[in-house]
Amino acid sequence: MKKIKRLVGLLLVMLMLCLQVVLVSAAPTDIQENIISVEREYLENGDYIETVLAESPIALYGSGTKSGSKTSTYYSNGTALWYVKVTGSFAYTGNSVRCTSAYVDADSYTSFWKITDRSSSRSGNIATARATGTHFYGNTILETIDKSVSLSCSVDGSLY
Repeated sequence: MKKIKRLVGLLLVMLMLCLQVVLVSAAPTDIQENIISVEREYLENGDYIETVLAESPIALYGSGTKSGSKTSTYYSNGTALWYVKVTGSFAYTGNSVRCTSAYVDADSYTSFWKITDRSSSRSGNIATARATGTHFYGNTILETIDKSVSLSCSVDGSLY
């Protein structure tokens, strides 16, 4: 009877170890995008918009596909207030390219700014996201800023 209990215990321990290996290997990993470029656009009031172009290191469906993002963040006095981001996927052949998907992500970093409108679209080789950042003081609107950001892909798979 003791041998059976030991055998069952050993089998349970081995089973738990195997399940742990399976669970760990199935855990999602954080995949960092590769930053291609960072640009700043200075506004008349001293604020600026920083735009970051990034490329996914993983091809979505094999060769001939590319995915990336372009994020524009609105800054005032060096503090990020809100952003709009387009994420696009592209299929390219060397002779042609088409945008297969476009997604918008937009949010604010402060309670004084809210995203009051957002949309995305795709056409040809371009993915576009639009957002409206609205600056509130209580229920009063102080200013409204519309920003669109476009991500394009060339026939050789270069994002710009």
